[in-house]
Amino acid sequence: MASYRSQLDPYGALSEADPQETGAGTGGGATLPGAASGREAARRGLALVRAYAREDAAGVAAALDGADPAAARQLPSVTGDILRLVVGIVLSAPRTLTPSDVVRTADAIAAAGPPHHELAVSQAVRAWAAGDDTGLRGWGEDGTACAHGAAVLAAALAVGAWGREAFLGLLETFDEVAGACGQP
Repeated sequence: MASYRSQLDPYGALSEADPQETGAGTGGGATLPGAASGREAARRGLALVRAYAREDAAGVAAALDGADPAAARQLPSVTGDILRLVVGIVLSAPRTLTPSDVVRTADAIAAAGPPHHELAVSQAVRAWAAGDDTGLRGWGEDGTACAHGAAVLAAALAVGAWGREAFLGLLETFDEVAGACGQP
């Protein structure tokens, strides 16, 4: 999974560059491939999606608790990557999943998250299901809410299309592959 550097902190303000996570001194401002924060963000992003798929409130909290600030800034990008991957696969298969199926599944899954994100995530999923881009625009302004929203939508689509156990098995296989490639 790619490592991304957000120029915005979780509250939407420009953040200071972290010299260990950027190409400072090398003429670049991009995140170094394989940087520790990128690996942590990938691990935490997968853990967040997995916890939502399991409807595991303790797992949702654990996926985010104590995250390094640089990794926390990358979580929306990581969960967004997972969401794009799931959407691409789901949309390439025969359509058996309806938007209302996704909304129902997302409502159940979102209940595992923090109460202050549950309503916003549910509203964002409804906007997505209705094809309402304006309902999604405010979602990305809060990095943490964006990470929760993308994780819930990815889990809801995957669980709805493939079933909970199949999706969890896929995530387990991905963890094994990432581990074999040196991703902690």
